[in-house]
Amino acid sequence: MRLLATVTLNANQLRAHLLPLVELAEVSELVLVADEPAPPMPKVRSVVPSQRQRRMLGRAGSKLVTCTRLARELRPEWVLSWNVMPHGVNGFVAGRAAGARTAYHMIGGEVEWAGGGWRSDNSILGRLPRPLPPLERALLAVVRRTDAVCTMGTRGRAALIARGLEEARVHVTPPAVDVERFSPAAPDAPRAYDLVAVGELIPTKRVSDFLEIVARLRERRPALRAAVAGVGPLRAELVAEADRRGVGDAIDFLGLRADIQELYRSARVFVLTSRYEGLSVAMTEAMASGLPPVVSDVGELRDLVEDGRSGFVVGVGDVAAFVDRIGELLDDENRHAEVSAAARDAAVAHASVPKVAEIYRRILIG
Repeated sequence: MRLLATVTLNANQLRAHLLPLVELAEVSELVLVADEPAPPMPKVRSVVPSQRQRRMLGRAGSKLVTCTRLARELRPEWVLSWNVMPHGVNGFVAGRAAGARTAYHMIGGEVEWAGGGWRSDNSILGRLPRPLPPLERALLAVVRRTDAVCTMGTRGRAALIARGLEEARVHVTPPAVDVERFSPAAPDAPRAYDLVAVGELIPTKRVSDFLEIVARLRERRPALRAAVAGVGPLRAELVAEADRRGVGDAIDFLGLRADIQELYRSARVFVLTSRYEGLSVAMTEAMASGLPPVVSDVGELRDLVEDGRSGFVVGVGDVAAFVDRIGELLDDENRHAEVSAAARDAAVAHASVPKVAEIYRRILIG
């Protein structure tokens, strides 16, 4: 079986979504159309549109043309896409042009299409000043005509079924984690950071809340250290805000980390303050690394985090609750160890590469 895929994600996200596919013995090749080449993975070949194409057609248009051409040349059994705009639409068009079956993966949650995507992170749809119901209907029309639809968790699946999709075509397919690469550090290993947050530096991630959390915790713990890994347009603003709050010397802004697994092993607690998520790849990797997560009650996070057992789930923007739950973990080593072990167990059981590969086997092969 040959697969054609289109998406643009960072290296860790690509591994999380592609490794289960190439794990399948039936898959001989996965051709990825993206803005940048994928990191080395077995069976994966990247095709990046030329600079000339991008100048003439833009990023989305050049990927659509490239994906459609390859679908006609390669005749893949499936065309796979992640995020409804532009990749979900591009994958659907390319699949129809070549007579291939199509699968769309809703990784950002229902904000990808709700109201036309006006609250999504899409660079074009996210600029809409208000909901646009006709655009929502158009995006959902494409989703309904796709052969298989995958969601990050149960909440997203329920949202699509409520919009009229057949239950049999909507599958919960979490991002996978390499549980060998992401594994806990030794109990006595040194920890450079008490807290770590990982993600794009964009408004949706509410990193300002993380800065406030650090400031409040540091009032009782002057030696507390924290790290933020990720890039984005808000970096300079957030660095300046950290200085204004008096915690600039306590927080390291690390940018993108190719060795993210080592960062997790050097931290004690993973914090996610987002107002929207699907099922966070970063959170899944952190849990597999033995970090107790303290996260916003958004998206599909409760599919993996059992509140009070494998982590804590609190309301979006409830900084006081974040501080209380994190403080509980930092102050009680036995409690930290208990939640750490449960977090690792939950990630392995829910999202190991073989586990997710079997879900894909049922979808693509039957």
